[in-house]
Amino acid sequence: MFERRRAYNPKKAWSKNEEEKLLNHLKSKGFNSKILQKMFPDRTMASIRSKTRKLRIKHDIFGESYRETKKDFTKKHAEIIKPESVFEAYCGTGHQTIIWEKYCNNIFASDKDKNKRTPFINAIKRIGYIESSTYSDWLGYKKEKKNICFYNGDVLNAAIEIKQDNIKIDVLDLDTCGSTLPILPMLINLIKPKFLFITHGEFHSMRFKRDDVLRRVLFHRDINDTCLDLTVDELSKELDKAVKISALRSHNETQDSYWAELIDEVWLGSKFHGMLRRVYKIIKAPATSDCLNELLYQKF
Repeated sequence: MFERRRAYNPKKAWSKNEEEKLLNHLKSKGFNSKILQKMFPDRTMASIRSKTRKLRIKHDIFGESYRETKKDFTKKHAEIIKPESVFEAYCGTGHQTIIWEKYCNNIFASDKDKNKRTPFINAIKRIGYIESSTYSDWLGYKKEKKNICFYNGDVLNAAIEIKQDNIKIDVLDLDTCGSTLPILPMLINLIKPKFLFITHGEFHSMRFKRDDVLRRVLFHRDINDTCLDLTVDELSKELDKAVKISALRSHNETQDSYWAELIDEVWLGSKFHGMLRRVYKIIKAPATSDCLNELLYQKF
């Protein structure tokens, strides 16, 4: 039986001094569970890991060690795809945005974290963008013939506005430290991209033994089956199935649904300790039987 963590781990607020101590250690020496447990003996490991994740995101050091690998992967496929427009749904402070803008003329970027707004704007201004317009909740920036529109809010609201304005999107980029599987069918239906880039943060849940999280997001599996007995390679296969099924279930009619063809992938960091980034080609779904047969008899 699953239990609420706070039922047996009452929340204890982190002091400013504790946060600074942890942040300084992360910046200088990285994450080491044994060392950090000694540094914070009154904290559970779950609490330390949770705070570590939040600080890394807040101070833009999450994924710093494999940032160049991610950029190179994006460049590699951007040169092949040559997109005209990209929807970067979780843009953060703009590290991937400044890569995409070299290959396309229109970028729609969103992030709900209010702390990301100023760093993102500063990042694109440093490469020559100037404020051009404001439309609804979008902030527009321009550099010659190129445009970047930033939405500081929920990704689904941004996607709905893109849909309402009949904006054609070539690439949907879902680059987050968590999981985007629960909303992937909706995003594919709204955006109708030609290509999907997705970063799988579900391996963090595997590493931290969050079976509850994995059972929730891997909706094609039996909810009664644990996910903790999966190997890294097996979880990789399950995630591929989840993406394909998300595309297939993006509409109630197969003829209006989509299918995802895996093109390439790269590990960001080491297996198990890192994340997996993949690129898919999104096409109209063939017959349901063909899709199901591929899923049932899939071979890697």
